[in-house]
Amino acid sequence: MTTPPGRKRRRGASRPAAPEGPGVPFPPGSAAPDTPFLDGPFPPGPAADDPFFREAYAGGTPAFPGTPARDASAVPPASAAADPRGFAEAAGTAEFAEETARSAGSTAGRGSRARGRSRPERSRSEKPRPEKPRSEKSRPENRFDSGSRLEEWGLTPFQRRAVVAAAVLAGVVGTIVAVVLVVGSLGQDVVPERATTAALVTRPRPDVYKGWASPKLFTPIAQSKADPKPLTVKDVFAARTVKEGKVTLRLAATDLGADCPGAAWGQLADRLAQSGCTQVARGLYTSADGRYVAMYALFNLRDAASADGLVQGMTTAYRGGWVKAPQSGKAVFPSGGYTEGSGYAMGHYAGLAWVGRADGAEPGPRDDFVTLTLAVRGAEKAVFRRVVAADPAS
Repeated sequence: MTTPPGRKRRRGASRPAAPEGPGVPFPPGSAAPDTPFLDGPFPPGPAADDPFFREAYAGGTPAFPGTPARDASAVPPASAAADPRGFAEAAGTAEFAEETARSAGSTAGRGSRARGRSRPERSRSEKPRPEKPRSEKSRPENRFDSGSRLEEWGLTPFQRRAVVAAAVLAGVVGTIVAVVLVVGSLGQDVVPERATTAALVTRPRPDVYKGWASPKLFTPIAQSKADPKPLTVKDVFAARTVKEGKVTLRLAATDLGADCPGAAWGQLADRLAQSGCTQVARGLYTSADGRYVAMYALFNLRDAASADGLVQGMTTAYRGGWVKAPQSGKAVFPSGGYTEGSGYAMGHYAGLAWVGRADGAEPGPRDDFVTLTLAVRGAEKAVFRRVVAADPAS
């Protein structure tokens, strides 16, 4: 747009205010013009074609009822008075009309926002402001907060805190009770592993164990009443030397007694006390070359059911209880060494075998623990003799 001579157009400068005084009507729905025209030619543009505009300003005659008459001579044109030469030169140009129409639209836009603050338009290059965090009111309501159900029930802050503390305490107590019940329900069959070196030194036991129930062969002696004759050391450990394959074992110590729980420790002692055990015979062996150590223990129980329960129950209980080896200076099971155990039910008798290397090492290619176990089981010949005695037909 061409700036009229003698005037400097400032960007964003305010337009000249309309002259004050009575009798200056403005047509409804149109903006107040920047420069009032009392008489004279109307510049081309939308305002000049408006009938209300012509009727309001033509000849100085008021266009609306109730509007006082206006004295055209009393209101000089502000723009002409301020710059008569520039105004006269620009009044008849198309740029002037365009500027007048633009000013009318700008004034109308400002008038539509006169009642409240206008929000500045955001530039396209301006980044959007980050959203503010949600207030406390927008957060999910906590059941025990001040605005929760406890407050709706009419509880005081102190009472609400007491309820929360009681709920937490009840949860902790419930968890402890649940843990105690779970541990108690496991029974005595599950025993934790050995935890300390002292336990390994004082309570050696096998690293692996397997048990077998009584076969039908021993049915004649299923009850101890059918075999009332007590055991003797001569019956069980009659041979001082036993052989099996290339393995030769020599008897190092024996023991026979009626205190079955005293010959064991841990869970095995408890099971023996409940199985009606009346006798226990123990024999400790060592190999001729001193490479191996072995033991066999034979228990005289109430019946076959007690014997089966003992050897099968030790499948898990052996970790927490086993047989004590007889005292001997010639052979001893190494503390913390690798050993293997097995159990055999034979009518109302239960036999436990225990074998291992004297140095406590695990078996290598030259070590045959199966043959070693068969050799030490030679003590079971005494039980077979009792089967024949109870039932000669067998």
